[in-house]
Amino acid sequence: MEEQLYLILTTRHKDQLFGGDVHLFWGRNSSGYSAILQRAGLYTKEQIKTKCDRGDIPIPYTYFGYDKEFFAQDIPYVKFPVLCSKSDEIKNMIADWQYEYRHGLIK
Repeated sequence: MEEQLYLILTTRHKDQLFGGDVHLFWGRNSSGYSAILQRAGLYTKEQIKTKCDRGDIPIPYTYFGYDKEFFAQDIPYVKFPVLCSKSDEIKNMIADWQYEYRHGLIK
């Protein structure tokens, strides 16, 4: 069975490029933050345990409907970036993920 991988959403920082209307995720190899999903890093449950802070929320990457290769793209310019907006639907999902993470329910 393949190990579940996660994106790490941060609530401690705001995006500067999109007017604060999208969420930021940890970049690959803990290399900063990105609002563009194609540049987000994938992290194991073990990495999350050692790296995540109180303002970080792990989200199973499969939620977004993309495969691992989508997150492994190494192109300098993303023509059609995929963003995660701060809609009410996403806010509710984030609250659920945050609860699950804090209560050890992440699978």
